[in-house]
Amino acid sequence: MSELVVDLFEENRIWTLKLDGNVDSNTHQFMWFTNSSASLLKKLQEAQAEALRIDLTETNSFDSQGLRLLLNAHKEFSRAKLPIILKNPNVHLSRLFKIMQFDRIFEIEFDP
Repeated sequence: MSELVVDLFEENRIWTLKLDGNVDSNTHQFMWFTNSSASLLKKLQEAQAEALRIDLTETNSFDSQGLRLLLNAHKEFSRAKLPIILKNPNVHLSRLFKIMQFDRIFEIEFDP
């Protein structure tokens, strides 16, 4: 069975959602730390966040449901003018994001 550990923290008005594990049909409902991306967005707006960084350093894979959640969140967060940054995807996820053209709609950053 898949497992996903999620942590949310703030530093300098940039909120980081750290995902550890797999985002798949068994775990995708836990991805947002709150009930949904909309409730997370509300929380970040109340905190006057400047961006949401999703740390994928310890994330192994995303299935189609996880990818759909990211796309839906992008739509919601874009309307609120709050960017989502994907941080440190592994080689597999980087390739998947490029194939799915996520690199055109999300900022993707890597630690030096």
